[in-house]
Amino acid sequence: MSSSRPSQVTVPYQDTALEPVAPARVRALRRHLVDSLRDLRSAKHPERLIQKPTPVLEGFTATVAAEGCARCRGFCCQKGGEHAYIDDRTMARVRRDHPELDARAVIRLYVDAVAPVGFAGSCVFHGPNGCTLARALRAELCNSYYCTGLWDFLNKKEKPDAVVVVAARNGKGSRSGVLRKDV
Repeated sequence: MSSSRPSQVTVPYQDTALEPVAPARVRALRRHLVDSLRDLRSAKHPERLIQKPTPVLEGFTATVAAEGCARCRGFCCQKGGEHAYIDDRTMARVRRDHPELDARAVIRLYVDAVAPVGFAGSCVFHGPNGCTLARALRAELCNSYYCTGLWDFLNKKEKPDAVVVVAARNGKGSRSGVLRKDV
C-alpha cells in the first residue's frame, strides 16, 4: 500500500501525574499475589490454567505498536491497580517457568518490579517509561491487549509504508515523526 501521505494511527493519551508508589499499594499487591497463589494451589489441574502466549510482534508492526504505546503513555494500564490483572492463570505460567522458586520468591519477583514512581491511580507496575514488569511475569491480558487504533493497524491486510502515530485526549497529546516500513 504505497502512498505519499503517511497513514495515521490514533491512540489514547494518558496524562496523570507521576508520584511515589505508596507502601499500602505494595502491601495490597502482596496480598493479591498470595491470594492468586492460594487459588492456584487449590486448582485440580493447574496446567490447564496456562493461557497460550501472545506472539511478540516483529518488524514494522512492532515499531508502530511500540511507538503507539510510548505516545499513549499507558492509558490502558490505568485499571491495573494493585492486581495488574495477575491471577491464578498467570501464577500457573510463572510457577511452570520457574519451578526452582518457592511462593515467597515468586512474590519477591513481583514486589521488586514495582515502579518506585508511577502514574497516579494506575497500575502499580506503570512507571514513567512503561511497564516495569517483565513480559513473562505479566498477565496475558497485558501482553495481548491493543487499543482500537493499534488493533485496526495490526489487522489491516495491507500495511501502509509510512505511519504517523497520534496520541490525543482532552486536547492534550503528542505526535510521532513519520515511521517508515523500510527504515
